Amino acid sequence: MLHFSEALSACGMNERLKYSDELAAKDKAIAMFFAENKVEGTPQPIIASPMTEGYRTTTKRRANHHRGGFSFGVDEVPRNEPKIHHAIYKYVENLLRTPAYKPLADALNWVILRGSYTSQTIIFNVGELNAGIVRKLKLMAEHLQKNQPTIAAAHVYVARASDYYLEMDQPTDSMAFKQLYGPRELSLKVGDFYLRYPVTGFSQINESQVPNMLRVASEMAQLSADVDFIDLYCGYGLFALGMGEPAHHVLGAEWTGESIKCAKRSADYLKRNANFIAGKIDRTFIEKLPKPERQEVVLLDPPRKGTLSGVIKATAQRKPLRVVHIFCGTDEIPRSVSEWNAEGYHVKRVQPLDMFPHTQHLETLILLERD
Repeated sequence: MLHFSEALSACGMNERLKYSDELAAKDKAIAMFFAENKVEGTPQPIIASPMTEGYRTTTKRRANHHRGGFSFGVDEVPRNEPKIHHAIYKYVENLLRTPAYKPLADALNWVILRGSYTSQTIIFNVGELNAGIVRKLKLMAEHLQKNQPTIAAAHVYVARASDYYLEMDQPTDSMAFKQLYGPRELSLKVGDFYLRYPVTGFSQINESQVPNMLRVASEMAQLSADVDFIDLYCGYGLFALGMGEPAHHVLGAEWTGESIKCAKRSADYLKRNANFIAGKIDRTFIEKLPKPERQEVVLLDPPRKGTLSGVIKATAQRKPLRVVHIFCGTDEIPRSVSEWNAEGYHVKRVQPLDMFPHTQHLETLILLERD
């Protein structure tokens, strides 16, 4: 199998290219990837990101402990990081280098910024939490509230030290997650309303590209009052609520309960005919869903590693009218499309989006229908 990174290298992709040249290289690479791996369908031209610099709404800094003291180890502003994030990290770094903050600096694993282009939430990932560290965190919160007006909230996340800045296998319960100040949820503007999501929940990092993503998914799904819409891996309801209104009924499913709680509250506030359920999305989960009473349109937006074994087959057995499968891991496309083909579903449209400028990644939406 030709990996997408190999196709990009063959097409001259590198992070120093002008954005127009980068898009051209990615267009060639995705076409090569489909052809070499014999994937059904022809990718359309990549939809460019409206923002190509400073587009990330989630960034992070690892705490570096060395003989010279403490640092975050990045002096230059990365191209995809908002300048305000860099300024906040420098402010926090300077405080942590002082003797007064040494207990907090020693316990720190990561500092994370999340939010929008105008407002941020800061999360301190620490390996332990005792009375001394709590005092330093409260003092840090006071400094942030006084000197960093764009920071709307500050929180502490207690996790073992590892390569993961938010421990996805550790529940975000009261022992793991503590509030310093501000709201425990973030918000994303979708059209003329906002959707709330947990501070530790997943959301697209390129906020500027989300409207294009919703538009393409809506074009592919063609929802109407005579179909039901199933949104698998729905998170806090971005697709279910952002494009699901024309459907007769919407069902969203996600394994993280906190995101589902946000989706339910948003659906109630928006008065949408939508239900949300939490559970591990595997073959058994799909088979236990209520039997379809009318034609269905299914959208799947799994994590980068793709769907678990049996999910595509079980979904296909519901005989949905249309399927919109979203890939943030390009290398997963051949396997998944082959599974859909085996169940009688064939590719009708392939639309890549450049969700991650200056990286070797694409977001790709694929429409499949049954012959």
